[in-house]
Amino acid sequence: MMFRGALARLAAQYFILLVLILGCFDLIVYVTVSQSLQAKADNDLNHAVSQAAKQVVITDTVSFNAQGLLDPSVADVFVRVLDIKGQEVSQPRAELKKLFNNPNLTAPIAAAKAGQSVETRVSSGTDIYMVDTSPILNPKSHKVVGILQVAQAVSWVDDALSGLVRQLVLASAIGILLGALASLLMASRSLRPISRAFQRQREFVADASHELRTPLTLIRTNVEAWLRRSNGTSRAYARSIVEEVEQLNRIVGDLTTLALADARQLRIEPQPLELNEVVRGLMTQATPLADERGVTLRPDLNGGVRVDADLVRVRQLLLILIDNALSHTPSGGQVLVGVTRQNGRAHVTVTDTGEGIPPRDLPHIFERFYRADKARTRENGGSGLGLAIAKWIVDAHKGEIGVKSSEGKGTAVDVSLPALD
Repeated sequence: MMFRGALARLAAQYFILLVLILGCFDLIVYVTVSQSLQAKADNDLNHAVSQAAKQVVITDTVSFNAQGLLDPSVADVFVRVLDIKGQEVSQPRAELKKLFNNPNLTAPIAAAKAGQSVETRVSSGTDIYMVDTSPILNPKSHKVVGILQVAQAVSWVDDALSGLVRQLVLASAIGILLGALASLLMASRSLRPISRAFQRQREFVADASHELRTPLTLIRTNVEAWLRRSNGTSRAYARSIVEEVEQLNRIVGDLTTLALADARQLRIEPQPLELNEVVRGLMTQATPLADERGVTLRPDLNGGVRVDADLVRVRQLLLILIDNALSHTPSGGQVLVGVTRQNGRAHVTVTDTGEGIPPRDLPHIFERFYRADKARTRENGGSGLGLAIAKWIVDAHKGEIGVKSSEGKGTAVDVSLPALD
């Protein structure tokens, strides 16, 4: 599927958006519930402190009426009352002495003697308590005469939040799984109209290219007949028409190749090839063209390198690269074609001493109809499709193609294919 990469990217974007929405929702739920539970715990503790303070009796000494805390609204509340010397006035249960003797409560007791109230979170065994340590003031002299400590279990807050986290994780995992499927479905549905339009365009290009061949052939035949009978100015016109028809034939041929490649209708028939022999044959074929342009075409073959490839397509690939190099190398320049083997791969390099490719154009040279130098390419008969075809041939053989170029110094194209042992 040609749109597989676009489908994966679009589905990934939908999926990431869904994950972000779920993450924000989970965070909002967690923070809201956490704040609500903490507010309830704080209110319960404040209520318990208020109720406990009412049971403190202040005379010459401080005493505490524990019976006053039998109200169900202050259940699970534990109280200790100390006099100003730090002696216990009320006697908590033995199991609670460890709670109130926690070292973390030493500083709050000292602060209470100075007239400050402090809330401290302490643990006792597996339970967690919030302990409010407050000063007891004489209502007449307003001096601190004792210390009131009220402890209330808050483990239920952490337990509730832990349960909430488990539920949110489970719900989010299910949501993410369903969201991944929904993202793929949405992306597929979104791309379907584009895929259909592209398929229609591809079929149109293939059909139009095929239909253009016949009229172009007829035009060329008639113009060549006119060329044989004409002379002078009319002969120049006829020759110009023949050249344009040849240019159109090349463009139609390239369009047909790319259209069939897009439609996966071009078959690759690999067979063991000796690259050196293929290159030698092409060099012989291209030497007259190089001589015509005043360019030296030189091979640099380094031992035998065999690949499993389609001979027709490999020849087409190398002809495109050699023709491009010759077209962009001025008279007196040089084009070097080399074959090497490195790390289990066959490398074919075509290096020229031409004008080079500007850095801004280098990332786009494999795009269809892209021309870095439109005027010069047009003069040389290029259609802007050759390198796109070359890239398709390399990809079809599971190879790689790279280009390095410096303006004014030349260009080097490296094709890497899996080599045979």
